Amino acid sequence: MKPGKSLLLLCAALLTGTVCAAADAPAKKIVVACCGDSITQGVGVADPARESYPAVLQKLLGDNYTVLNFGVGGRALLRKKDPYSIGNGLNSKPDIVIMALGTNDAREENWKQFGHEFVGDYKNLINQFRTRLSREPEIFVAVPPPIFADRWQLRNVILNEKIIPAIRQVAKETGVTLIDFNTPMLGLRKEFPDGVHPNASAAAKLAEAAAKAIRESQAAKRKH
Repeated sequence: MKPGKSLLLLCAALLTGTVCAAADAPAKKIVVACCGDSITQGVGVADPARESYPAVLQKLLGDNYTVLNFGVGGRALLRKKDPYSIGNGLNSKPDIVIMALGTNDAREENWKQFGHEFVGDYKNLINQFRTRLSREPEIFVAVPPPIFADRWQLRNVILNEKIIPAIRQVAKETGVTLIDFNTPMLGLRKEFPDGVHPNASAAAKLAEAAAKAIRESQAAKRKH
């Protein structure tokens, strides 16, 4: 065989091997960071590792996704009242962020003192995800579920009349996608045993709403 032909065959073999190796390499999973309070964490379900809404979301989205639960009980959006820290969420280098906060901001005293800062605080949180990572993630913000019982000084009237409109304003002004965790829960009082935290059945419905929003967004991206 001529030396030139041998060299061509060797190059072809190496190239083919490279292509095959690339084809065999596992695709990078899409990382979803679920940031929120005790509802995200899984308070209210028997087994948060399997029944919290992020855990169910993992099952719904499948193996191409890695869904991480960064819910922390008692945390609020308002920076001056038990503020949520996004440090772990940032460290996960997410492709998608779901921010589900606002329930703990519905405490009457907190809202009277600092409610006027809610929109600015939420925009600041979103801006941190947009500016502190090498690649900007897609951000979703969730409208919180109803507060069925005025417990722990939480007031559903504040949630409905103040917080939900503020979250909708934030979504509109920042261009993030809104997920409605409220409307699908209306009429499901029995699925919120303590009046605030969803049971496994309701948490699964939250996961379905989140999965629908993500799938629709991913489908829209593929079209462009």
